[in-house]
Amino acid sequence: MNDCFHTLFSAWGDPSPEARAAATDAAIGSNFYYCDPNIPAPIHNRDDYLTYIKMFGEMAPGAQAKVVHVSEKHGHARLTVDFIINKDMIQRGQYFADLENGKITRIIGFAGMGEPT
Repeated sequence: MNDCFHTLFSAWGDPSPEARAAATDAAIGSNFYYCDPNIPAPIHNRDDYLTYIKMFGEMAPGAQAKVVHVSEKHGHARLTVDFIINKDMIQRGQYFADLENGKITRIIGFAGMGEPT
């Protein structure tokens, strides 16, 4: 069932607006919610999400996001995602998600892996 996560994050590095939209549509449910540390307020719809990931590609051409681990339980998931800017710059993040009918309805991201400070 975790194909939806790989599909969603594959859109982050895709230069094609049509491909980003198709991947997003394949991965998300109708009541979509997205939040991460780099946005001022949560995103509640597909179009705002597509605008957000388009900015990622514009700010870091050639960068990509890659899901490196998924744990699932009863319609919830924890993901580890690497944001690969270039061969020397990778930022790892952790996401928590809710699923419905195999699609992502809510996903919340955090920078890092929650290391104690």
